[in-house]
Amino acid sequence: MPTSETIRDRALARLRSAPHGGETRRLPTAARVIVGGELLSSIGTGTTVPFLLVYLHDVCHTPVGLVGLLLVVRALVALAGATLGGALCDRIGPKAVVVTALAVTAVCSVGMATAASPLPGGTAMLAHTAAFIVLAPALDAMLAQTAPGPVRQAAFAWRNTAVNLGGALGAAAASVTLVVLGTGRGLTTLYVLDALSFAGFALLVAVRVSSSPWPADPRGEEPAGPRTAEPGGGYATAMADPVLRRICLVVAFTVAAGFAQLQIGLPALATADGTQAGLGWMFAAFMVTSAILQIPVERRLPGRSRAGVLAAALTCMALAWTVIAVSHHPSPAILAVAAAVFAVGGTLFSPVLPTLVNDIAPSALRGRYNGAHMLAWTGGFAIGAAATSTLLAADAIRALFPLCAAALALTAGLLWHRRGRFLPAPLVRIPLPTPQHPVPKDSAP
Repeated sequence: MPTSETIRDRALARLRSAPHGGETRRLPTAARVIVGGELLSSIGTGTTVPFLLVYLHDVCHTPVGLVGLLLVVRALVALAGATLGGALCDRIGPKAVVVTALAVTAVCSVGMATAASPLPGGTAMLAHTAAFIVLAPALDAMLAQTAPGPVRQAAFAWRNTAVNLGGALGAAAASVTLVVLGTGRGLTTLYVLDALSFAGFALLVAVRVSSSPWPADPRGEEPAGPRTAEPGGGYATAMADPVLRRICLVVAFTVAAGFAQLQIGLPALATADGTQAGLGWMFAAFMVTSAILQIPVERRLPGRSRAGVLAAALTCMALAWTVIAVSHHPSPAILAVAAAVFAVGGTLFSPVLPTLVNDIAPSALRGRYNGAHMLAWTGGFAIGAAATSTLLAADAIRALFPLCAAALALTAGLLWHRRGRFLPAPLVRIPLPTPQHPVPKDSAP
C-alpha cells in the first residue's frame, strides 16, 4: 500500500521536473470541448436550480415538512455520490463515468419534468443529485488530464467562467419562460431543456474526447487512461496525504463560511427582511462579475504564492460579509455589491484548489483525490446549511454574517502568515507558463 510520503514524493518530483518561463497558455482541443460542454449544461442547470423548492412544493405538491426532509436526504446522497464518483473514476476511467453520469442526469431531469406528486418527484430529484455529484470528480479529473502543466489552472478558470456564464444565461431564460408559461408548465419545460443540455454534453464528450490512451502529462506522469488503482490504494491512501488533508480542510471551511452562506444565508436573511426581490439582482451580480473577471484574474496568478492567493480570496469573502453585517436591512443594491465583492474572492479561489488537487494526485488515485475534494465541498455546504438553519430557528440570523466575516478574516491572516510553509516547497507557487509544455497546434488562444 503506497504511503502518504510516497504519494507526496511522486507529486513533488513531477512538479520539480516542470520548467518555468514562456507564454504557452492555450487549451488543448479536448479541454475546450469539456469547457464548452460545461457551458451548455450550466445553461440547463441555471434554468432549474433556483426553482427546486418551488418545483417540490408547487408542482409535486410536497408538504413543507417533507421538503425539509428531502433536502437533508439530498445532502447525504451528495456525500455518497462524491465518494462513489471518485472510486469509479479510478476503476473505469473518467470518460466512462462522465458519459454515463450525464446520461443518467438527463433521464432524471425528464423524470422531474413528468412528475406531479411527491414520491416520483422526490425520487427523481434524489437520483438527479446522485448522478450529478458522481459526475463532478470525474469531470475534474478529465479536465485536468486533458490540460496538463501550467495550462491546467487556465482550464479550471475557463470552466468556472463557463459555469457562471451558463448559469446567468439559464436564469434569464428561466425568468422569461416562467413569465410566459406560468409556474407549472414553465418548470416542466425547463426540466426538459435541462435534460437536453446534459444529453448534448454527453454526446460532445463521447464523440470528441478520447478515453484511451490519455495524452501523456509532460511533467512525467504516465499516460492517463482507464486503469485500476494501485493495490491497497483507496480513499484511506489518498487521505493519508497531509497536503490533501490540508486542502480539504481549507475547502470545507471556505464553503461552510462562504459559498454556503451565499446560497443559503443571504436568501434566509433577505426572506427575514422581506427583501426577496433583491435576490435575483444578487445572484446576477455574482455570476456576471465571476464571468467577466475570472480569466483576467487567473492570468495574473502564475508565479504567485498559492497560500497568498487563497488568503486574498478569503479576505474578499470576509469583506463581502462585512458589508452585509454593517447593513441593518440590506437593500437589493447592498446585496448586489456584497455578491460582486464575494465573486472577486471566488475568481481567486475557484481555479487554484482543483488545480492543486490534480497537481499532487497520483494517476491511479486521481479520481479519489478529486472525490475527496468534492466531499470537502459537500461536507462544508452541509455544515454551513446546518449553521444557518440553527441561527434561523433561534431568530439570530443577523449574527451569522459577522461570525463568518471574522472567521474568514482570521483564516486569511493565518494563511498569509504561513504562506511559505502551508505547502511543500515545489507546491508553494503557481506554475508559470512554459513553451516547453507541448500544446496541440489547433488549440484556441
